[in-house]
Amino acid sequence: TQPEKPATPKTGWKQENGMWYFYNTDGSMATGWLQNNGSWYYLNANGSMATGWVKDGDTWYYLEASGAMKASQWFKVSDTWYYVNSNGAMATGWLQYNGSWYYLNSNGAMATGWAKVNGSWYYLNANGSMATGWVKDGDIWYYLEASGAMKASQWFKVSDKWYYVNGLGALAVNTTVDDYRVNANGEWV
Repeated sequence: TQPEKPATPKTGWKQENGMWYFYNTDGSMATGWLQNNGSWYYLNANGSMATGWVKDGDTWYYLEASGAMKASQWFKVSDTWYYVNSNGAMATGWLQYNGSWYYLNSNGAMATGWAKVNGSWYYLNANGSMATGWVKDGDIWYYLEASGAMKASQWFKVSDKWYYVNGLGALAVNTTVDDYRVNANGEWV
C-alpha cells in the first residue's frame, strides 16, 4: 500500500464559512495587522478578516469590504464624511487639506454648520471647509476672522468701514450702538 500523502498546508487567503482568513507559510492562522500585496488588513483574534471600523488601541481605522485599510483619503459612511491619514488612522480635530481647513468631531465625522471649538465659534460650509470673512446664516450676517473664529461683542473695521457684532456674533443693523448709528448694511454712518 502507498503511504498517505501529507496534506498541503494552507497558505494565503482562504474563505471558510463565509469569512476570510489568512494562513502563514507555516500553516498558522494570522491575527492582528497583516500587510499583503501592498495593502494592510486587520485579522480579528479568531483570525477572521475585519471590515468597516476597527479600533486598535486608541485609534480607529476603516477597512473596505475587501478588507484593505483606507489611507490618505476622504470617504463617506452612512451620509457622514471622514478622513484617514497616511497610516490609516481616523483624523479628529482640525485638518488642513488642499488649502482649506476642516473640523472633524471626536467621532471623526466632518462638521458642517456652526461648531464651537476651544471656546470659539466657527462656521463650516456644506462641503466642510472653514469659512472666513462675511457669512450669512438665515437673515443674519456674521464675521469670521482669518483664523475662522467668529467675532462677537465688538466693533471692527473691514475695507475702511466700521461694523458692530453683538454677543452672539450677529451684525447690528438699523440701530444705534454705543451712541453710533449703523445702517441697513451694518456700517457705521
